[in-house]
Amino acid sequence: MWQGCPLPVSDSLHTDESSHDFIITNTQGIEKERSFTGQLLDIQFWDDQIGWTCGYGGVYKSKDGGKSWQKVKHEGGWYHVQLTGPREIWLLEGSHGKAWGRLWHSTNDGEIWEEILPGKLQGYGDLYCKGPVRFVLCNDFASHWSVDQGKSWKERTFFGSLKIAIPGDVKEKNGFVIYLLGTKRPTPYLLKSLDSGETWNEVLLPLINSYPYSLFFATSWKGWIGLDGGKILYTEDGGENWQVYQLPTNRPVTALWFDPLGRGYAAVQNGNYLMLAESLFMTEDGGKSWKLVLSGAKQINALFGLNYRNIWGAGFCPTLPAATDLIVISNH
Repeated sequence: MWQGCPLPVSDSLHTDESSHDFIITNTQGIEKERSFTGQLLDIQFWDDQIGWTCGYGGVYKSKDGGKSWQKVKHEGGWYHVQLTGPREIWLLEGSHGKAWGRLWHSTNDGEIWEEILPGKLQGYGDLYCKGPVRFVLCNDFASHWSVDQGKSWKERTFFGSLKIAIPGDVKEKNGFVIYLLGTKRPTPYLLKSLDSGETWNEVLLPLINSYPYSLFFATSWKGWIGLDGGKILYTEDGGENWQVYQLPTNRPVTALWFDPLGRGYAAVQNGNYLMLAESLFMTEDGGKSWKLVLSGAKQINALFGLNYRNIWGAGFCPTLPAATDLIVISNH
């Protein structure tokens, strides 16, 4: 693994009931009264204590597993955060509706920030920073990626691109595996590279007219795509074959996280305070069957896990007059 804890391997998929429990909090902390802080869009942890989250309300860091947070940057379009060390952070900033993006880098726990690729970014679709890889996905504009920690960059446009996944578990003969999810409205498409982005091939997906929202690959072969209508596509052979699974809801799948055994979570859109329903589902069989674990006034926009028992989510609680940010922590 490039970062964090290695995922455990077990002969059993049994899960204790206590593992279904979550701490529901926000960036003001468990004991503090909530204020209107907008919604969070991404969350990352380096280990079980050090983590960062970001969104419209600002950028925050935690040193106690997400129970309390310190504000690092004020309100803005903070769409993505990544960690490449306990004190090394990458932020992707954007402005909704505008062809504009900025990549920020700090090596001293957010005290000083340097802009990377100034003036070159026109989108803010996704960000991946692990090991030597830095990948900035820019939707309909030129995306940029580096395989040498940002010393040199490559550039290519992927029209309709939405999400990137780089499992980082194995190295192929000519590089590592990258998956790129996009849309040819309304149908999804998936690109795959076996050589660190030098060449790309489109992966054949089932014929399905559902807009794609989320992408997660637990290994270079085993991956999931979250779609509109509560549908999830699953492959265990790198995209050669696919299964179509259905959540117990028709809501769009906003975020996914799985371990290599197929144990994981799927969050769904739940941001309309007049129609609140399901928020988070859990599976232990790769998505064949699901159990509802969170509902009510909660929408989770991003999921992150070090392993099956260390999971965090970030999003918002739909309320009036404005949304309150949301942090979800697995309580084990």
